[in-house]
Amino acid sequence: MLQTVVEYYSSKREQIILPSASQEFMPGIPWGLAHALFTPAFWAAQWWYARRQHNDASYCNGQSLREEIAACLLGGHGITAEMNEAAFCHLRSGGLLDGIHSTDTIEAALTEPLLVDGKRTRYRFPRQKARFLCEAMLRLAGETPPANDLAFRAWLLEFPGIGAKTASWITRNWLHSNRVAIIDVHVFRAGTIAGLFRGTEVIARDYNWLEEKFLCFADALGIEARHLDVFIWWRMRCAGRLAVEYFERKLTLHS
Repeated sequence: MLQTVVEYYSSKREQIILPSASQEFMPGIPWGLAHALFTPAFWAAQWWYARRQHNDASYCNGQSLREEIAACLLGGHGITAEMNEAAFCHLRSGGLLDGIHSTDTIEAALTEPLLVDGKRTRYRFPRQKARFLCEAMLRLAGETPPANDLAFRAWLLEFPGIGAKTASWITRNWLHSNRVAIIDVHVFRAGTIAGLFRGTEVIARDYNWLEEKFLCFADALGIEARHLDVFIWWRMRCAGRLAVEYFERKLTLHS
């Protein structure tokens, strides 16, 4: 039976029709119910509801490539989005993302307590990230990045401290690319629950395979990848422990 998703917007009734829950969405993956959490049909319906707020969205953090690289380098494993933003704004307001500055200068700034969610909190890995930032700024001062999105990402992968996820993150943001995807733990959990991933992959090791599968997922949904990964990231992050429980349940079912 086909699934009807209805929305009332500006006093008008709008709807989309999705395939039946049992129909294959991708090989071996059913659409699932639109009202069941984290199925392909769920993501199709949730994006349709939210499309007006996201279709023209830009995800750039910085006003220059230097700033964008810095913003993404400051994020990563163990660093919340809120801490990432606080550290980036702190460095930018201090003029440390313009010109060339020493590692010690940037480290000193990152060591200062930052205001995050109303509390003074210390940034993790200040020395390591300061070194990566300094090396990135030096390279940017002497090199011209490729215009092609995939070549641009490959170029970024040569920077110390920039792995596949960070390189894809910068590329998505700066070039508005739909040929890369940011596979973090939230997107990985969503992909596993939906049946896209096995759940036993290691993100850093299997990044290219995971990204390829996710890009196929976005294509099958008819949603631009640059919108879908951040939309899923946001929804899974908001779901908190519930998303983790669904992920763990999926792993148990396949163990």
